[in-house]
Amino acid sequence: MAPVSHNRGRRSGRTALATAGTVVVLALTGCSALSGLLPGGEEEPSPEPTETVDAAPLMEEALADLAAYPALTATGQVAESVGGQVQDTALTVADSGATSGTVQVNGAEGELISVDGRTYVRAAEDFWLDRGVFGPDFDDFEGNWVRTSAGQTGIDPATTLAPAELAAILGELEIEEADAVEENLDGTLTYRVDLAGERDQVWIDAETNQIQRIAIEELVPEDAETGPQVRLDLAQAEQSETEQLYDGLITAVEEELTSSRDARVEVAWQGDPALTCEDGPDCTWSGTVADSGDAEGGSVAVRMDVTFSEEELGQLECSDGGTLEAGGTLELSCGADYDNVSTSEQERSVDGEARLSTRGMSGDDQEAVLTALREQREATLAGEGAAADGTDAEESPAENGSGN
Repeated sequence: MAPVSHNRGRRSGRTALATAGTVVVLALTGCSALSGLLPGGEEEPSPEPTETVDAAPLMEEALADLAAYPALTATGQVAESVGGQVQDTALTVADSGATSGTVQVNGAEGELISVDGRTYVRAAEDFWLDRGVFGPDFDDFEGNWVRTSAGQTGIDPATTLAPAELAAILGELEIEEADAVEENLDGTLTYRVDLAGERDQVWIDAETNQIQRIAIEELVPEDAETGPQVRLDLAQAEQSETEQLYDGLITAVEEELTSSRDARVEVAWQGDPALTCEDGPDCTWSGTVADSGDAEGGSVAVRMDVTFSEEELGQLECSDGGTLEAGGTLELSCGADYDNVSTSEQERSVDGEARLSTRGMSGDDQEAVLTALREQREATLAGEGAAADGTDAEESPAENGSGN
């Protein structure tokens, strides 16, 4: 399934040219609507109100409490947009944006983590095919961490579900009804706050004054134009859950993410790469790699590995790599010289095979992310995270404007 190019060159004292083909894999994506899961849908009961309270001060207190969470758990349904594909989601998100959990749609589940502004998913092949996501190293996706965009996962938890970020987003939504209505929600007495959106509502525990559920048609992060549709049950994470979150993320970065792939940009050959051979045979493989999709931003580390083969002289290898920007192109070229000292005029045939691959984290990135995670863990557990000092989690310079 991964696009591998084969060329054949002939050496007879002149340059031999050849072309290569690219295999394109098409995947179908199913869609369903989240509307039936939101208030007004079939699942949501509409009990008669028995009591009301002032919504504004209740909401203000609940949002202040939410913003101060060291970490939260969010369980429910998410769609990238209204009417988009619905996925079941269960995440633990720290005040730094560090995240671990699962996302599932159509029976295909993926593990999701977010570290220092980077989101990765580890899942079986069906998960990626269901979302129409593939790459030049698609064969390596299954069971391996793959760096993804918010569009591919349905949500960027660091910018939407980190406690202070979520509280800020909800705080920008206008309260539509002055009174919050008492409602039994899954056996818990809550007050329902109706917001100005078509079906935007928040349920606040009547005893603890903590937000228990949110149903928002568009959860738009700061400086963004759009956001996901969500129906999520929220709770403050236990300290043990927060410790487990950071410990698991640190282990993943230390042991697994340097072998991760990157699906945020669709990497493919632009046109046909070329294999040329001169006396030696001295052969060169060259070609242009391009973003063949519609990635909104970011850059991907791309590597090309080439194997040259000649029946009598054997195999030689070379490689090249670089960074492909979303919407851009990247020139790759490498060569190998058999340096055959024979004076024979025998004509030789050289085959070339090239494989493109991506990397979701470099060794240099690994050290920077580990340092950030350890600092974030210490601050979160000490209650000195983003909410405590009134600032957002620091963004890695390499990720600025990367679109996740």
